[in-house]
Amino acid sequence: MFDGFILFVTFSLVVLIVLSAFFSSSETSLMAINQIKLDSAEKKGDKNAKRTNNLRKRINEVLGVILIGNNLVNITASALLTYFIIKQFGDEYVWIGTLLLTLFIIIFAEIAPKNFAARNPESIAYPASKPLEFFTKYLGWLSKILTSIGNNLIRSENQENYFSKSLNREELKSVLESQTDQVDQEEMDALKSLLELKDLTVEDILIPINEVISIKKSDDKLPVNIEKNIFYPVFNNDENEILGFIHSKEVEQFRNLKTDIDDFLIDPYYVPESTSLFSQLKQFQKQGNEVGMVVDEYGNFIGLVTLEDLIEQIIGRLNQDEEELGILLNEDLSITADGSTSIRELNKHMSWKIPEDGAKTLSGFVIDHIDHFPKGNICITIEGYQIETTKVSENFIDEVKVSRI
Repeated sequence: MFDGFILFVTFSLVVLIVLSAFFSSSETSLMAINQIKLDSAEKKGDKNAKRTNNLRKRINEVLGVILIGNNLVNITASALLTYFIIKQFGDEYVWIGTLLLTLFIIIFAEIAPKNFAARNPESIAYPASKPLEFFTKYLGWLSKILTSIGNNLIRSENQENYFSKSLNREELKSVLESQTDQVDQEEMDALKSLLELKDLTVEDILIPINEVISIKKSDDKLPVNIEKNIFYPVFNNDENEILGFIHSKEVEQFRNLKTDIDDFLIDPYYVPESTSLFSQLKQFQKQGNEVGMVVDEYGNFIGLVTLEDLIEQIIGRLNQDEEELGILLNEDLSITADGSTSIRELNKHMSWKIPEDGAKTLSGFVIDHIDHFPKGNICITIEGYQIETTKVSENFIDEVKVSRI
């Protein structure tokens, strides 16, 4: 009988510690499992994933059930061992049993199962979802009552379930910045660039008006270089009156046919400089246009924007045969660039963080920070970057050297 009693107590303690480990690991796995992976598995028809997702939608109730179960088995184990020690050895040895049981629970029912669950959440959460669903069905009411009492004691209101909240834009960007072997880096970069379209405006990517090659209707001279896939704005005698656009591929046809240029023109399309790139992309799609003349708040032409420019913001340069960005990497890891180089493009190219909230080009950036046009070459240091002008013309900074310090 003595041996049978010891066997019973030993078996019962092992079962209770296993149950405690089950509740502990279930709690950790439910909290650690990746919601995106879970949603993906559920869409593929995984019943365990669907059940786990349903539990996470009721996470406060489920956690209450887990705590009830965990405390119940731990207290039962403690009471059983205490009874056994008093009955067999006397109450003076109770502290030894309490110490041993505490160590066993900490190691085998807390640390080990929780660490495993944190590393392999799906391996625990999926099989545990079925018994947890059962326990929640019959003990959920008790969990709600106890949670309500606890909230009243600390004067806390039931808030929205954290797991039911959707990712905001910044959180989604953080996800896309995470390294993964499952998705190609170029795909990740394209997705990040797509999200950035709402943060950027047409002004950030336009071709400045002084760099736009235009055609006057009354002028017999046509652009010589017609190899590039670009659009030329066609003006009347008054440069503020745009008649439309002609594609570089049609310039040769116009030359050969010697007909009226109006037959080749695309209707003019105007784009406010403050339009977000995402909105403009949708407008190009809706209107069927590929090019637009950018105007400021006063209606003055300030540049040109094309559908190709927008697409390149997402997937990178389309025509690899085109000239590079005008950025030359020096041996000392500094760069030499045209003054018209976009700060955003430079940051993207060099993984730098030069401020982008002011001027859009390096030339404008320097002028903004010294508050006047330099008469000669200067060198300034701004937020960890040294910018030195190397070529300055009468009204423009042609070339700068930038280094990170």
